[in-house]
Amino acid sequence: MFIRKSFLFIGLFIALGLIFALHTYNSPPHPAREGKPLKVVASFTILKDFCEKITKGLPHIKIWAIVPPEADPHSYQPTPLDSKILSKADVIFINGLNFEKNVEKMIQSSGFGGKVYKVTGGVKTRPDLSDPHTWHDVQNAILYVKNIRDAFIKEDPDHRSIYQENGGDLIQILEQLDLWVKKTVQKVPLEKRVVVTTHDAFWYFGKAYDIQFLSPVGITTEAEASAKDVATLIDFIRDHNIKAIFVENLASPRLIEQIARETGRSLKGTLYADSLSASGGPAPHYASMIKHNVQTICKALIE
Repeated sequence: MFIRKSFLFIGLFIALGLIFALHTYNSPPHPAREGKPLKVVASFTILKDFCEKITKGLPHIKIWAIVPPEADPHSYQPTPLDSKILSKADVIFINGLNFEKNVEKMIQSSGFGGKVYKVTGGVKTRPDLSDPHTWHDVQNAILYVKNIRDAFIKEDPDHRSIYQENGGDLIQILEQLDLWVKKTVQKVPLEKRVVVTTHDAFWYFGKAYDIQFLSPVGITTEAEASAKDVATLIDFIRDHNIKAIFVENLASPRLIEQIARETGRSLKGTLYADSLSASGGPAPHYASMIKHNVQTICKALIE
């Protein structure tokens, strides 16, 4: 009797062990451990830059940008290839705040079944209107990096330490960049810190670093300037002897050139507002974009 019970106990133990082993064997392995790539899409180039730096050293991460360098996210029309790439992606990062609205429409129509991460979470936005250009305050860019880092950790927890390390390195670089911007701008007398640009893309920059930005066009490049607004801006430039007038890399220069002619001014250079430059340009990365803009603006303000 004792022997029979012992055999029954041993048999039950073996059966349970087999069930556990089969369950473990049939459990789907983590995508990263299996070697499958994590396919990531960024809506525009600044987000792609952050994603690439946070995932540095991880060959299983594949990153694409929908809106390419030197293209305008406000008005970009996604192509069939963009839709195909997105439909196969696991993750997409967007700015939100109605910035890349055509990309958001494509997300809904492409059959995308992955995760959408809005990187502006936690950013304190402009109080008077929905202004999406929050990255021009470097402290906001740091929030972007934290949000992107946390998203990668959630999607690929096996590589948490790498995301944390890369994210920490990038945050440190941006903290130093923020201090450099403040020190550089402070060399310009406050009363001289007035700048004219193509469209209202630099409000966050101005608020963070005490520079007043004026423009004939609103927060989107698709807006039209009224004759009254242009005339008011021309009078203000003349009355206050403003010399720092800039064109933006994505916008048509026609209107800002007209304003410069009518005020007897010359354009002082090109600012990058909504997109990075191509690799051979002056702003192929976020940090180089900020440095280029600051150096270009401050040089004009102290002339």
